[in-house]
Amino acid sequence: MVRGEKFRKATIELRVATVPTVNGESAVLRILAAGNALPMEKLALSESNFDMVVESCKKPHGLLLVVGPTGSGKTTTLHAVLGHINKPNKKIWTAEDPVEITQPGLQQVQVQPKIGFTFADAMRAFLRADPDVILIGEMRDKETASIGVEASLTGHLVLSTLHTNSAPETITRLLDLGLDPVNFSDALLGVLAQRLMRTLCVDCKEAYYPEEKEINHLIDQYGREQFSELDVDPANVELFRATGCDSCGGLGYRGRVGIHEFLPGTQSLQSLIYRKGTADEILEQALSDGMRTLKQDGIAKIFMGLSDYSQLLNVTAE
Repeated sequence: MVRGEKFRKATIELRVATVPTVNGESAVLRILAAGNALPMEKLALSESNFDMVVESCKKPHGLLLVVGPTGSGKTTTLHAVLGHINKPNKKIWTAEDPVEITQPGLQQVQVQPKIGFTFADAMRAFLRADPDVILIGEMRDKETASIGVEASLTGHLVLSTLHTNSAPETITRLLDLGLDPVNFSDALLGVLAQRLMRTLCVDCKEAYYPEEKEINHLIDQYGREQFSELDVDPANVELFRATGCDSCGGLGYRGRVGIHEFLPGTQSLQSLIYRKGTADEILEQALSDGMRTLKQDGIAKIFMGLSDYSQLLNVTAE
């Protein structure tokens, strides 16, 4: 359920979910983005990830996926992409559950599974309206995924989400759903996986010079062969740690920053999809194609002074 409420004369939107428990009603409230979509420049994408996402959404047709667990900012990212390409000559339709962010110029529909109006039904209706761009809230099943791939092969740019842990895992998940590997490989433009990592409070974060052991650990975790691309001098690097103040409620952290990995749909990757390669094979190919993992992107943001290693471990698997 989405509700509008007033706070300090401003209207905010809340997404409310309630569950009855033995101790009474449990409620979870999510504050939704208000107003216009977040600009892509504020997604904290690395330069290479930003360029690859922008290049992908310039394509007239194909499939672009944003993946991650619940609450990782997938909807915010997708609407930032839509805001980037939302021009008067673009006909953009979205099917969402629920519609959390609204944008002028978009035709937005909320699916209602309880009355038989699913994502797959919305996709079929959209195709009859001949849009240029289609956003489908989530590829929950084979039917929706298959229609999305078909739409991307017939002249539409299709954007969607999945609840997967990494970009390479997304490929194997969709193949396991039963997608045709030939059509899927032809359609895929790329997969952007993301997490939200807590950021250090700008009012109280404390600078320090790390010990050699800590620096070496970060370098090893990033990868010694690739570390030079960060342009960081290990002998003279300054990191930051949490302290706590009134501004952050004594926590030392305030706000969140996205960390990302972008798997591009290269010809080499298409060949792997065609022969149903394993997740490890897909990861190896993606790395050779220029992908940097979630952990690598997080470490880059640690060296930028945005967060610390403990927060990165909270949102990455390793």
